[in-house]
Amino acid sequence: MKTNLKQIVSVMGCAVLLAGCAQQQRQGKYQAPATTPVAAPAPAPAPAAGSVSAYFPSGKAEGSGLLLEKSAPAQVLAGQPYQYSYKVSNLTDATLENVIVTDRVGGDFTATDSTPKAASMSGGNATWNLGSFGPKESKTITVSGSSPDEGVMTTCGMATYNPVVCQDIHVVKANITLTKSEPADELICDPIPVTLTVKNTGSSALTGVQIADTLPAGLTSDAKSSLTFAVGDLAPDESKEFKYNAAASATGKFENDATVTTAEGVSAKASATTTVHQPVLAITCKAADQQFMGRKFDVSYTVANTGDAPAAGTKLEVAVPAGLEVAAAGNGATANGKVTWDLGTVDASSPQTVTATFTSAAGGTYDFAGTAKGACAAPVSTSCETKIVGIPAILLEKSDNPDPVAVGETTTYTVKVTNQGSANDSNVHVVITVDDELVPVSSPQGNINGQVVDYPVVPVLAPKDSFTYTVIAKGVKAGGAVTKFTLTSDMLKSAITAEESTTVY
Repeated sequence: MKTNLKQIVSVMGCAVLLAGCAQQQRQGKYQAPATTPVAAPAPAPAPAAGSVSAYFPSGKAEGSGLLLEKSAPAQVLAGQPYQYSYKVSNLTDATLENVIVTDRVGGDFTATDSTPKAASMSGGNATWNLGSFGPKESKTITVSGSSPDEGVMTTCGMATYNPVVCQDIHVVKANITLTKSEPADELICDPIPVTLTVKNTGSSALTGVQIADTLPAGLTSDAKSSLTFAVGDLAPDESKEFKYNAAASATGKFENDATVTTAEGVSAKASATTTVHQPVLAITCKAADQQFMGRKFDVSYTVANTGDAPAAGTKLEVAVPAGLEVAAAGNGATANGKVTWDLGTVDASSPQTVTATFTSAAGGTYDFAGTAKGACAAPVSTSCETKIVGIPAILLEKSDNPDPVAVGETTTYTVKVTNQGSANDSNVHVVITVDDELVPVSSPQGNINGQVVDYPVVPVLAPKDSFTYTVIAKGVKAGGAVTKFTLTSDMLKSAITAEESTTVY
């Protein structure tokens, strides 16, 4: 009897692939009990090798989700191993679950192996639970075995599955980070660079992202203490950076907080701290209270830093008082009526002292004003003064004419007082005492009292000024007369005395 390789029937609501199922002579060996033998039919021509297929569950391509294709040899040798296979294919674009293939054998067949292994083998049936099939996915079952006797061995396959409707719902996480960076230390005169970096560290896109940065008291940016940055939208792993400069109005430690928010409700905070420093210069001046005209004298300046940062680029300027000349200034430069020292960087622990040497040709009180300023330090000033005084130097000159002089005749004494110094002298007083051999008879400027001629006090005798007195004396007895001249003043510690000898005959 000829075997129909494409006969399809429906069994229990599932399409069953039959390959000569009606011609089976006895149950195959899938660990099933033996069946009663039946008489063998007349020999039929050997069928050609090939494959058969069936659609499940409708038996037709339309309305079916699974295709079961079976391939088997048309003829095998008794007692020799052979194989047949099932190809199971998902015809849909969806996932099929719980795909089960059952192979029922008839005839004399002993199964030795299968790939994959069958989930169960009993009663001439083998079952494979192939699990889930993705869209258009195919899997193959290969069965190995042998048939010891002549005859027709028929195997029938069937398949079931559970169609499922699946849809992916992507679960994402919204997350955001904010970092803030600024220098740990900065000078008050320098801007504080601030960088805000926002990043989407989640798997969800973020919208309406905004950064709010409120500056602490003492810091502003463009005269504002509150800043807002509209970030917009951020894709996953996307980041954006925002920069601005802050300015400090005071020294100290400033902690700066910023917050980023999103329309999705996630937020983050960031904080950074900057300590603001400032150099603070201090200056002092030292000069002698009094100096003498024409002599060199020093004026010293000390510049210190009492702040908590170095004062870079520090310079000291001293105005040269009118009437004075600079004799020396160390490494200072003299120009345009000023002496300037470049002190470089003045550290808090290293004050610097400079000295200028001056001379004066005239007396008076002179003020020495100095100003120090640095790159980030407020200017500071100081002054000190010195009184320049002259040195009075009194010269007393005297003479007599004629000498000798006869008794009864006269001689004239002349005294000249000159201030050769550089300062006024005051209360200059001259007294002439004539010896007994002579007697003073006249003096236009003085007052004669016996042998003494007293002259009025000169209140001030300026430098290079002088005055001259004359006394006429008459010889009264022969002998050697010694006339004394006495000079006193405020600047003289003791009186100046001089003598003039005159011979009377």
